[in-house]
Amino acid sequence: MKKTTWLATAALTSLMACSVAHASPAPKDPKKHTPQELYVDAKETIEMMKKDPKVILVDVRTPEEWQFVGNTEAAQIMIPSVIFKYDQMDAKKPRYRSINNDKFVSELEDKAAELGADETSTYVLMCRSGSSRAQPAAKMLWQYGYKNVYIMTDGFEGSKTKEGDKKGFRLVNGWKNSGAQWSYHIDPKKAYFYK
Repeated sequence: MKKTTWLATAALTSLMACSVAHASPAPKDPKKHTPQELYVDAKETIEMMKKDPKVILVDVRTPEEWQFVGNTEAAQIMIPSVIFKYDQMDAKKPRYRSINNDKFVSELEDKAAELGADETSTYVLMCRSGSSRAQPAAKMLWQYGYKNVYIMTDGFEGSKTKEGDKKGFRLVNGWKNSGAQWSYHIDPKKAYFYK
C-alpha cells in the first residue's frame, strides 16, 4: 500500500513539475490576471504543443487582424472574443468601439467538440499582445468550467520596442517574432463568419 502511495505521489510531483516548466510569470498588473492563473509565452506554447498535440491554440483576435496582421495555422480555433463596431469611436481609446462576442463560449464549444475536446482539455488563448482580449475570454470560459486555459502573455504580435529607430513597433517576443510559422493566408476551414 505504501509503495502505491509513493508511486502516486511521485507521478503527481512529476506532472506538476512539467506544468511549472511551462509557466510564465503572471502579468504585473493584477487586473490582467485570470482565474486559472495559467500563463505561457509564445515559445512555451510552441513547446507545449510539441509535447502534447492535444493542446489547443485559440486565436481570439478579429478576422481583420488575421487577414491584415497575420495568423498561424497552428491555431486550431479562430474565434474573436470581441467584435469591433464601426458605428462610433471608443469613449476611452482612439479606436472603434468594441463589444464582447456574446457567442464566444458557445462557438468555442462547437469548434472544440469538432476536435474531440471539451472543458477539461488544455487551451492557450492568443490575442494581439497577451491580455486585452485573451484575459476576458479566459474569465468567460472559467464561468463554464474551463480550468485548463492558459494566456499567451506576449500574444501574436509581441511587445513594443522601447528604443531605437523601431521604437514602438511590436518586434519583441510574441508568436510573430518567435520563429514560428505564420502567414497572411486564412484557412477557409477555420475562417470565422459573423452570423
